[in-house]
Amino acid sequence: MSTNLPAILRSPAAALPSRTRGWLVAGLIAYVLLGTAVMDRWQHRGGQSIRDLGFGYGVLISALEDSGEYRVPPGVHYPGVAFSAHRLPFIPYFLIALKDVAGDDLRWVALAKCVLFGGLLVAAVALVLRTARAPLWAVLLLLGVGLTMPRWALNVFEVGLEEGYNITALTLLFVLLWFDDSVGRVRVAWLLTVGSLLVLLLFLKSSMIYWCLAVPLLVGLRRRDWRAAVALWLMVGVGLYGLAAFNSRHAGRFTTGSSWEGWNLYKGNCVDTATTYPRYSLDILDYEGKVVADRPLADEWDHNAYFKGRAVAFIRAHPGEFFANAVRKAWVFYGEVRATGLAQRGESRYARPEYLLQIPWMIVFRMMLWAAILLALQALWRLRREHWRSEAFLVALTYLVFLALYSAFHVVGFAYERHVMPVVMPTALYLLWRWSDRASRSVTS
Repeated sequence: MSTNLPAILRSPAAALPSRTRGWLVAGLIAYVLLGTAVMDRWQHRGGQSIRDLGFGYGVLISALEDSGEYRVPPGVHYPGVAFSAHRLPFIPYFLIALKDVAGDDLRWVALAKCVLFGGLLVAAVALVLRTARAPLWAVLLLLGVGLTMPRWALNVFEVGLEEGYNITALTLLFVLLWFDDSVGRVRVAWLLTVGSLLVLLLFLKSSMIYWCLAVPLLVGLRRRDWRAAVALWLMVGVGLYGLAAFNSRHAGRFTTGSSWEGWNLYKGNCVDTATTYPRYSLDILDYEGKVVADRPLADEWDHNAYFKGRAVAFIRAHPGEFFANAVRKAWVFYGEVRATGLAQRGESRYARPEYLLQIPWMIVFRMMLWAAILLALQALWRLRREHWRSEAFLVALTYLVFLALYSAFHVVGFAYERHVMPVVMPTALYLLWRWSDRASRSVTS
């Protein structure tokens, strides 16, 4: 079939004329601006304050601006309990900094945020176009699945949602790990960029800690440069220390953990989980008064320990139900194509146009995901003895380690469709790397 395509689409992406790559990059910049404009109209951002953001960020920003303290007052999230270590600090401080430049209008703050983080996406795709040996049509097709996926795009152009930041950061990180400087000495600029992305992820999502600690090891194995690995570990270590020191100052505990871990663990492992999840958001349990302690809670750490204890007690008392819930969560992460985490009971998974529109893309993505997983497992099995230090083995290992470390938190806690979206681009990039590797070997053979 590919022989009927125009020659430019059959050409390796790395062999494209610079002008053609320039036009493609310009098209991606236009995509970022268009996505920002669509979300602006979708959410009626004009005239809104960043204090109006959901997911706990608006009230945290209000507390920061009103009192100067990184502390949500008691009663906002739970009666009598104030929270400081529940949300990581990058997003609120970043948005306040943008507000100081653009003014307190969510339209312009969102534009600045989308341009800056969209720039990471543009840089990632530009690097793939410059280095990938896969044909251009394959690059456009595989990356295009993510770029045109409705829910993926909605998440990327969000402002008060972690996925609005870590999707693009992870995309650039994987491109740098797989498509840039794959042989030869590690450049200082490469090292600083990868280290900065890892630190950024630490301050965006608490579930990224183990992945960020694993990356330096994977870099050392693949590049055979342990000085680079140590340098990355040092940067990650400084980031972890900074986060723990931040929590020590504002929440009274030197820790990198979140004080919402127990709360979320309990909602994903309680008597009401099976009747609510995965169709509906488990936050509904909060609104219905089903996540309430039977004693007063002293502070956010007491709150965290109390609900974590109740979750563990439930798991021990109901191992079969815990296993069934874990299977549902794994299915949401690795197999579900319908909308999950709906906000209201009784709402249909087919009630909104975007729910229906997402399904064809999710079917294609699930095919890509399982193709990537099987190809990666095949590479590990085939090369496990004599070639375990090969490029193919270590790239496959990187992909599978990421999936395992990222999904494990969601299988134990809970996952919605948006939690799966950060996996889309790494999956497409792994398939492109395999395609490029095969193309490179066929040229040299």
